[in-house]
Amino acid sequence: MELPAQIDFDRNPPIATSDYDKTVRMVLPGYEAMQMMGLSVLKSQLPSTANLLVVGAGTGIELIKYAQSCPGWQMLGVDPSADMLAIAQSKIQQHQYGQRIQLVTGYTQDLPTTTLYDAATSILVMHFIPDDGAKLGFLQAIAARLQPSANLILVDVFGDKNTPEFTTNLDYIKHYWQEMGLPAQKSEELIEIMHHSVYPIPETRLFDLFTEAGFTFPHRFYTGFWVGGWVAKKI
Repeated sequence: MELPAQIDFDRNPPIATSDYDKTVRMVLPGYEAMQMMGLSVLKSQLPSTANLLVVGAGTGIELIKYAQSCPGWQMLGVDPSADMLAIAQSKIQQHQYGQRIQLVTGYTQDLPTTTLYDAATSILVMHFIPDDGAKLGFLQAIAARLQPSANLILVDVFGDKNTPEFTTNLDYIKHYWQEMGLPAQKSEELIEIMHHSVYPIPETRLFDLFTEAGFTFPHRFYTGFWVGGWVAKKI
């Protein structure tokens, strides 16, 4: 199946690659806790030896965290940004995880379906994809590469931009960024990206997409203002 085009993060980076690790911790409420919670969900469901697919591997934050906590896990990280993956590769070499972590520049749909993974993560990726069939295709591509009953951890900005609740959360997040010390110019840049390049959907719509893509039992385990984290199981 040919999926709709997805965003090229080398040409349209939501956060400058060189600043990503620092900035993402400032702009995402509870980022470190969310990462730990996602890892805890996976550890509760997976054996000590497992094979994981990390979609949108970026600079390797998840990959390194998982490798440090679970020495029996093997991982494949896929991301369209060669610049991001170059940083991830440097971390992998620094920690000597090259035998356990592989990286692929590209999209999930480009991966072979001959290898099925025991779990997958997609953290801060799908909200950059429009809900015009591309979100569904994104989830279907992940599902096609998972074992039956495998878990998917999905974390994204969510909600309906046209509701008072979303507007209120937008105001909350501006003040949160101010308290975190984010420069005003960077705050305005991120708000502009939110208005024009981020495509959040309500949780009810997300659950519909999970079902259509072949997942069941979606459960939200994390909320940080307008960012949510869910776990769903491949049928």
